[in-house]
Amino acid sequence: MSSLRTPEGKRAYQEYLANSPVSDICALCDKPALRTFKLWKITENSFPYDLIAKEHHMLVPIRHTKEADLTVNEIMELSGIKNQIIEEDYDWIIEATLKNKSIPNHFHLHLLVGK
Repeated sequence: MSSLRTPEGKRAYQEYLANSPVSDICALCDKPALRTFKLWKITENSFPYDLIAKEHHMLVPIRHTKEADLTVNEIMELSGIKNQIIEEDYDWIIEATLKNKSIPNHFHLHLLVGK
């Protein structure tokens, strides 16, 4: 499986990438929160993995940061969110490898409810 998106979803995502102006603005920083924690937020994924998921959200630190630069407090809160909230509401947590990250400079995890 080369994509977690349906052909239609993959096409929409590729069109978005091809037509988006190069910008220093991070798509995750301004994304509205579905749920907010002290240091993290859950947002909707605009281009979900619709081949395998009926719901696709992302967990992102509110602060624009790479994974390597997460603070101790961000890591601690992430652990609590993963062990309590995510476990109750989602089936999978997915993190893309570096070569597949479309937003490599803002750490994020994909939260999925399977089909």
